[in-house]
Amino acid sequence: MSFPAVRRLCLLAATLALPSAGQAALDLCNDTTAAQRVAIGFQEAGDWTSKGWWDLPAGSCTEVLSSPSTSRFYYLRVETEGWAFTDDRLGFCVADTDFEIKGEDGCARRGFRQENFARIDTRGAAAPDPTAQTRPAADPDTGSDAALRTYTHHLSAHLTPIKSDVPARHVVQSGFSTKAVFQGCDAETTAYASFCTFIGAGRRYLVYDDGRTSAALWQEIQQAIRGRRYTLEGLREDLFDTTSELVLRAIRPEPEDRSDQLLASLQGLWRSTIDPNDSFRVSGAERINAYAGAETSVEYLSLHKPCAEAGDESPFLFTWDNNSGTSLCYAIARLTDTELALIYLPRGTELVYRREG
Repeated sequence: MSFPAVRRLCLLAATLALPSAGQAALDLCNDTTAAQRVAIGFQEAGDWTSKGWWDLPAGSCTEVLSSPSTSRFYYLRVETEGWAFTDDRLGFCVADTDFEIKGEDGCARRGFRQENFARIDTRGAAAPDPTAQTRPAADPDTGSDAALRTYTHHLSAHLTPIKSDVPARHVVQSGFSTKAVFQGCDAETTAYASFCTFIGAGRRYLVYDDGRTSAALWQEIQQAIRGRRYTLEGLREDLFDTTSELVLRAIRPEPEDRSDQLLASLQGLWRSTIDPNDSFRVSGAERINAYAGAETSVEYLSLHKPCAEAGDESPFLFTWDNNSGTSLCYAIARLTDTELALIYLPRGTELVYRREG
């Protein structure tokens, strides 16, 4: 059973086991010393929804849901530079700018990223919140059991300041140059401007159609070939640990080399010879992992240089998960039209896959 399905069953069981005790709307209070950026997840009419972002100044509160969920639980994510967020490993889809997303599966396929949220228990065993309010239900025929409460939750329960001798800041580099694989472009929606993605060695680069990259260069990017390497020049601003925004000044295709040929040969669906439920699909410079047909994670690929101290005899495949920050290294032992053999380093475990498409 897939992880999202297991999660839904666990949450449903927890909800059904509870007595009916009034529905709760949700206020969030920022009781930290810095402004915080927050998003929430909740269940509505049987569907999962994630929504954000709210920017909460220090010492402020805001109502994020005025209509109550029928569930006991809400879910919270905070993304603020310089603060460590403690989650409960419950995944929802999010976007880099304001969003409201239905469903928690297939985030990457829909142009979003999947992030872990913390659980908020509106009827937990903790002491009652003195700021919580109760108001009568809108329908007097529903009785006192349907009273609507406003549950107030404090962000400090999930946040710890990161101690560092260097003040937290965005790193901006002018005159920046790198080589990266073109992954594709996402068309403009109501949530954010159009952007194109390039994947380099251990880093994702985003180019936005926000007027800072010239219209001529933006049109040139639209003609780029997915899975092809390009030299990118311009201004780089680091957004997250492995994600940067680029304002492009120039883009040039790189001559094809061995790594490009390997990446082209890796494209498609591969299934484990040991566990047929285990599979992955390579699309451009992304590896979409799945188990029993359900997507489990999305990783980025690099084949440009060795990623372990194991000599240069074999080509190396370096993968990293942009959400969790984990990275893996493999030596490519065999790659044919039908079979792929990877050696997981440093353990030396051989993993064999058959091509299915």
